[in-house]
Amino acid sequence: MKVAQLIEKRRVYWQELENLCSQMSNSRKKSLGARNIARFAALYRAACADLALADSYQLPPNIVEYLHKLVGRAHGQLYRSRRIDWSQIGHMLLVRIPREIFKDRCVQLTFWLFWSVFLLCGFMAANPDRFPVFAADIAGADALDMMEQMYANAPNSGGPTAQGAAFYVNHNTGIGIQCFVVGITVIGGLGVLLYNAAFLGTIFGHMASPSVPEDTGDHFFEFVTAHGPFELTAIVLAAGAGLRIGFSLISPYHKEESLERDELPEAEQSLFEKTRQVAYERIDSLRIGAKRALPIMGASAILFTLAAMVEAWVSPSPLPEWAKQLIAILSSGLLMVYFIVLGYPRKEDRATR
Repeated sequence: MKVAQLIEKRRVYWQELENLCSQMSNSRKKSLGARNIARFAALYRAACADLALADSYQLPPNIVEYLHKLVGRAHGQLYRSRRIDWSQIGHMLLVRIPREIFKDRCVQLTFWLFWSVFLLCGFMAANPDRFPVFAADIAGADALDMMEQMYANAPNSGGPTAQGAAFYVNHNTGIGIQCFVVGITVIGGLGVLLYNAAFLGTIFGHMASPSVPEDTGDHFFEFVTAHGPFELTAIVLAAGAGLRIGFSLISPYHKEESLERDELPEAEQSLFEKTRQVAYERIDSLRIGAKRALPIMGASAILFTLAAMVEAWVSPSPLPEWAKQLIAILSSGLLMVYFIVLGYPRKEDRATR
């Protein structure tokens, strides 16, 4: 067959492929239908073969250039990035992430350790008659005096500013990074977590103690009430994310998620829990731990940012104290709904655990 006849015969298919490329660029792939998509794939493969033959038989340069452009255009349409699936994003944010965080053992550990130490130190610091030197030993006398001087006046004396927002974002980010990075060492992470819990609990307890003037204590709690729920929860999550990676290096055993209990034969279901733990190489275990820690640290970063915004714009504002308390209640409610209500394992989840 002559070259001219070959080109004329194949040109019809090239034109059809061009038309399908135009349709795909102007609409979603699902709207084309299965038949057109299958036809597009067949024409794309044929055009690739035509291009290879054109190069081999040294067809006219204009034909080779045309086929190069056509194949490149078809390749771009076939392998173009998918559009954002908002339903999948919503499912990830509202279902998968809160459930993963809720059942994470490292987050549970940091939660109970932080709040146990925080409340214990707060109780002891709030009772100087029974524990006279406790607050000074934990936080330091200079730090306690500085806190009293700082909150001797009303918290809205400075007013909200953008500079304050930037400062609090930077400060909170530093706390989160410290808890996360040191948490990878496990022992160091637990130490940083317990130190923050003891220091913050002591400050809260001391400012509520009878040794502090009533106005000073009221000013302190008026300032910290609104942003406290976000900031304290973010500290717990950041430490939990660091511990998750640290424990993945110490113990490279992870649950095998590829099989569900109901998929196994009935005789093997009783052994499911014993055989579900799989040992990985350290580097693979680290990857798994990092993947599981990512949503935890992401939630922590968001909460630190929210805490900084509230601390900069709401806490020093002239809003009445009841309004700041209402914000704290709403913040706590949102945290409980997201991490407990949405995160609590459903019946189908418990059946596969």
